[in-house]
Parts: sequence; structure tokens; C-alpha cells
Amino acid sequence: MNITNREKILLSVILILLVSNLYLYFQAYSTSNRAISPEEIDRMFVDERIEPSTIVVHVAGAVRNSGIVYMEAGSRVADAVKAAGGALEHAELDRINLARMLNDGERIYIPSKDEEVPEAYAGETAAVADGKVNINSAGAAELETLPGIGKVIAQRVIEFREKQGLFKAPEDIMKVSGIGPKIYEGIKDKIKVR
Repeated sequence: MNITNREKILLSVILILLVSNLYLYFQAYSTSNRAISPEEIDRMFVDERIEPSTIVVHVAGAVRNSGIVYMEAGSRVADAVKAAGGALEHAELDRINLARMLNDGERIYIPSKDEEVPEAYAGETAAVADGKVNINSAGAAELETLPGIGKVIAQRVIEFREKQGLFKAPEDIMKVSGIGPKIYEGIKDKIKVR
């Protein structure tokens, strides 16, 4: 059987088309080259840290059972006071923010009426007195009011404080991962240390 040149060309074209179609078919349906949805990308790069479901808080001052209480993450100061047996009759609850969310490892001080509250225990009041945020006592919510400081960096500031100790000077906040000279320039007039 003799195949003419014309038939050879026709067979070659058909073979090339067949191979091309097979290649395109496998490329379109292979898992390595398929489009990835934003949700799948989020799942791939999710922070592996799991937030603790329980936090530990020290409640002191004018409460029935001063000491350590174990709370669910996301609890508020009012929940910690309740877990400590509730406030005593002479407690001055208006001097603290009962709605503030708690941070793991923090100390909550409930002052008495007519009591001079030491600044270190005044909590949120001391953290934002005179319009400046005290980076040594501010919680995440107060830190997040600063420009360029979001939830993640606020948590890093708190963790840095817990591990390294209090900041000695406002510029020491640049030792926290994620806070460089640019962010510091935007917050330096809005922060203080005590």
C-alpha cells in the first residue's frame, strides 16, 4: 500500500491535532495547573497558631474572691469580676471599663470608693490618660487606636511586654516585630511609657 505525499501530510496534521487536543485536555484538568480560589489560598496560608480557648486573669481589689480566674477567650472585665465572686459593696466600678475585652495574663484591679488607685493598676484609665497610650499598660483595644497598629501587631506588643518586660522608652516599641521607623514616626507623639 502506497501512501501519497498528500495523505502523509493529512495524517500528520490529524496526528498533530490529536496530540494537541490531548495535551490541552490534560492541562485543563490537571490539579497542578487549575485555578485556585481565594478560599483555598486562605486555607493554605492560615496562621498555624491556634488562639487559646481559655485565658488566665488575676482579679484583685474590691472583689469577693481576689485571685486567679480562668475565662473563655473573648471574655470581658465584667465577666472576670463575676468569676471572682462579684464586686464588694464599696467597689467603684465606674472607674474601670467593664466592657473591655480581657487579655491572657493580665491583672484587673477593682478600686474601692475614695481609694487612690496606683497608676500601675488603674488599667485602661492609666493606659490612655492625657490622650497618650501607655504602651506598658495598654490592652489590645487601646493599642489598636494607634495608626498602623492592628490586631496582630497589638497582640505582638502585649506578648513582647510579657516576655521581655516593660518598655523603657517609647522608641523601644520598634523592637516589636512589625513596628519599624515608619510606623514609629506615626505614633511617637501618641505613646508614652510609665
